Formats: sequence, structure tokens, C-alpha cells
Amino acid sequence: MMDPERKRGLIFAITTATLWGFLPIAMKVATSEVPVLTIVWFRFAFAFGLLVLFVGQRDRKRLVILRRPPVLGVVAAVGLTANYLGYLAGLEHTTPSNAQVLIQTAPLMLAVVGVVVFKERMSRLQFVGVLMAIAGFALFSWDQHSAAVVGGDALLTGSLLLFGAAVAWVIYAALQKRLSMQGHAPQDLNLLLYALPSLTLWPLVDFSLLGSLGVGMWLLLAFLGANTLIAYGALGEAFKRLPAYQVSLIITLNPLITLVVMAILGALHVTWAPADSVGLLGYAAALLVVAGVVRVLR
Repeated sequence: MMDPERKRGLIFAITTATLWGFLPIAMKVATSEVPVLTIVWFRFAFAFGLLVLFVGQRDRKRLVILRRPPVLGVVAAVGLTANYLGYLAGLEHTTPSNAQVLIQTAPLMLAVVGVVVFKERMSRLQFVGVLMAIAGFALFSWDQHSAAVVGGDALLTGSLLLFGAAVAWVIYAALQKRLSMQGHAPQDLNLLLYALPSLTLWPLVDFSLLGSLGVGMWLLLAFLGANTLIAYGALGEAFKRLPAYQVSLIITLNPLITLVVMAILGALHVTWAPADSVGLLGYAAALLVVAGVVRVLR
């Protein structure tokens, strides 16, 4: 019988993966009307506003982290902000499916960090699963290059930005794991992670544009903000209960959700859906990624 804490950790990690599966589609649509910096600020500010109310009502003493933040927490916040900006900037130059698969280099890098830095053990068969996932990512990238939905220069620029975002995410996630091991509550850390970018990005926000948006776009922005709050809240709880490499490899499943949703939108000929194209090689590569993740988790 599975340990209850491990079971909760798996549920939290799967929740994050599911929410992140829908994220690139919503963000790609949002960038058609709202600048990248404004979207990133809104996501952090929305999540911080709700979380500070929740934590403050339960125990105001927990808000002390905002007055005396740990240094590693500040660095983690910078990493997460860089990840948000890099991911969204990269997404502007490529397709949701391609962006979602490329960004999965982040959890794979985190899996390595988990073994090297946190001394988490990984068997030979689990390591084979990691290699299978890496091969799947490489094949998918080749499929996207062959599809030529976006130009070669744009694809390269987007891919470089996404890789930079992945590195920034690994810095954030490794520090989040370290702080969690030191006894910091996940949601207290998230308060700091959301507060710092909300303040630093404030001067760059186009508030006049926000005031002119329609109801549909406001609902989309609210979804992006709620996605940040719930997904990263669940991620912090997962890190508290599971080894970093297991969390990182569970969340690599989120591109499958993106692929399925994009395929459905394409079949329905939805006019607002972003351009995307995945061939048989791409779907085979996605299945290879899943097989690798399953091998690691067994």
C-alpha cells in the first residue's frame, strides 16, 4: 500500500502537470492583445493577492517572510521571474506544442540536480527512463522543425529563449526544494516568490491597456493568475513530499495535455486557436517521453 504522504505528493505533482498543460495555449492567445511584461506581472499579482489573504487569515505571523526574506528565497524569486519572462517571450516565436516540449528540459535538468545536489538515489532502470525521455524530446523538436509552422530564425530564437527559461526554472526549483528541506512552509515561500516580481515589474505594466480589455480577455488573464496560484502551490507541496527527480519527471507529462487540446482545437477549426502542427513522429516522440517517465516512476 502506498504511503499516504507519497500519494498526496503524487496528486499535487499531477495537478501541476495538468494545469501547465493548458497554460501555453491560454498564454499564446493572451499575447495577441497583452504585452509579455503585463501578462507576467498580472499572473504574479493575482496569485499574490489571493494567497496573502488566505495565509493572513490563517496566521498573520507567517507574513513575516515578506519583511525578512531568506536570501535563497530572493534568488529563487528572480529565477522564477526570469522563467516566466523567458517562457512567454519564447512562446511568441514558436508554437504551444513546441514550447511545451522544449520547456520540459527544465524538469529533466532538475532530476539531475536532485541526484547530484540532494543525493537522491536513482536506479539504472530509472536512468534509462530519463534517457528515453530525452530522446523523445529530441525527436519532437525535429518533428517541429520539419513541420515549419514558424520560420527557422523564429524557431531558433524561440527555442533559445525557452532553454534560458528552463535553466531559470531549475534555479528556482532547486532553491525551493532546499528551502523546503530547511523547514520553510511551501505556501509561505510562494508568498515571497509572488511578491517580489509583483513589485519589481509594477513600473513596466501598461495599466491603460488593461483598462481597455474586454470581458473575455479579463477572464483569460484571471485563468492565468489562478493557474499560477494553484499550480505552484501544488508544486511546493509535492516537493515537500517527494524526491525532486520524481516531481520533475511527473510534470514532464504536461505536453501530452497540450498536444491533445491543440489537436482537438485544430479538428474543430477554432478561429482563435494558435497555429500548430504535430506529425506522426511528434506523437511517437511524445509517447516515448511518457514511457520514459513511467519507467522512472515504477
